[in-house]
Amino acid sequence: MQTMKALVFREVGKIEFCEIPIPEVTQPDDVLIKISAVGICGSDIKILEGKHHYKENTVLGHEFCGTVVEIGSHVTHFKVGDRVAVDNNIRCGFCSFCRMGLTSQCVEIKFNAIGVMRNGGYAEYCLVPEKQCYAIPDELDDMLGTQVETLATVINGMNTLLMLPYDYVLILGFGPIGYLFAQFAKNIAAKVAVTEIDPFRIGVARQCGLTVWNPLEEDIVANITEFTYGRKADIVIEATGNAIEQALQCVTPGGKVLPFGMDSSIQATVIPNDITRWATKILGLYLGQNTMLPAIRIYQEKRLNMEPFFTKVIRLEDGLQAFDDLGLDIKTLTHHPKSAMKLVMKVQ
Repeated sequence: MQTMKALVFREVGKIEFCEIPIPEVTQPDDVLIKISAVGICGSDIKILEGKHHYKENTVLGHEFCGTVVEIGSHVTHFKVGDRVAVDNNIRCGFCSFCRMGLTSQCVEIKFNAIGVMRNGGYAEYCLVPEKQCYAIPDELDDMLGTQVETLATVINGMNTLLMLPYDYVLILGFGPIGYLFAQFAKNIAAKVAVTEIDPFRIGVARQCGLTVWNPLEEDIVANITEFTYGRKADIVIEATGNAIEQALQCVTPGGKVLPFGMDSSIQATVIPNDITRWATKILGLYLGQNTMLPAIRIYQEKRLNMEPFFTKVIRLEDGLQAFDDLGLDIKTLTHHPKSAMKLVMKVQ
């Protein structure tokens, strides 16, 4: 039996670099991908902390791209040698949510998400259904190829927000998701500000030419009020998973709040009367939805400044160190200042 190198999530607080069998094509729609590169997502960190749903003894990694090396008998849209990005959320296509156009709520996703509930891209190879593959053009290098699914989720948020050129926008949290939202907002909105507590990422925000405030040091409500000439933000994007209360304090009457960050350990106190009185629109959504191809198009046309986004590339073998760079001490599950925005592992 042939084996491959992989980073396997064993249990909360434990991930190990080891050898496991290379997956085999057994289903007619199987596509075996040789991984070129895989990004480390904030949700991977939350899995390690036990703050996200997970399955033990699973290869993590859902931000990946690679080359097709073997296909099942019924695969017709891809051939060996094709470069592909992957949508890691497998929809059944038959439940009522799928058939009514809300595929992000498919009843099967919680059982089948690649890199969460079944083996993903922190490895040399990954087996996926053909329908999850998207051809990536030569204009996209492997770095951008890892971030197609990431951008697809943000595009779903943008489609929901319907951001306008006269909007004042506030983004709470300047991690990779906040970064991508901020790039769109810079292209569209009248004014944009972001918040961030991590010194490294504050520096990246400034490098991008953004107004940035540290909520540990500044009064964000007062700042956004002054920034918008007394109006507050037309759109608040909550990209941390822990600041919905602050988001509601920063939005203007009739404005929109997009709770995008996820953290299952967080609880919040909301006053329903305020939402009604101030006509606040809270827009819930999940994942990308028919947005993988738009994400590829945006990267292909170089519509976003992605240079400060990628901090460095490391080897898969050095992946355990990456979590420390992203602010998590795996041994103690405590946090410390980060030294990266987005890390990508190259698979040799």
